[in-house]
Amino acid sequence: MTLEKRQPGERAWRAAARRVGRALKLDAFFYDAVAKEPSLTIEAVAVAVISALVMGLGLMLMREIRPVWWLVGSIAWATVVLALGSWFFVLVGRRFGGSGRFDEMVRGLGYAVVPQALGFIPIAGFVPGFVVGGLWATACTVVAVREVHDISTGVAVRIVIAAMLVMVAFLPLVAIATRSGT
Repeated sequence: MTLEKRQPGERAWRAAARRVGRALKLDAFFYDAVAKEPSLTIEAVAVAVISALVMGLGLMLMREIRPVWWLVGSIAWATVVLALGSWFFVLVGRRFGGSGRFDEMVRGLGYAVVPQALGFIPIAGFVPGFVVGGLWATACTVVAVREVHDISTGVAVRIVIAAMLVMVAFLPLVAIATRSGT
């Protein structure tokens, strides 16, 4: 299965929204196809940045962060997730027999992080939106890693869990850095 191209007269954002919908449905064919489509790199990065901005906007509106941290932090988060996350997933994925490249992982991961935008939804505080969005984004990331590397789901799960453990190890440092600036 391939990615459907933009229809004549169709606006670019409609085609992008259709692709985001497929990503959210954990469509394995979509993640495989998007990894092989270099023309979607910019769109994948834009999708990741927009979802990070929406997530950060929720925090800002709930007065958890200041507006400047929303803008800077959201863009920094998307950059770190895409650049370092893709690098990590390619490096570790190849050790497990994967064949993915950095640019392919950037495209797959760019769409996989879309559910993090659910952090915008303040259901009984901010935790449920982040929890649901985080779990969903994790599932999308597993599918993206599996399809980009052409590896088993079990190996992809182990790679994603390893990345999460590394990220959790660095979160206290980020919290300290952002609190000292307030």
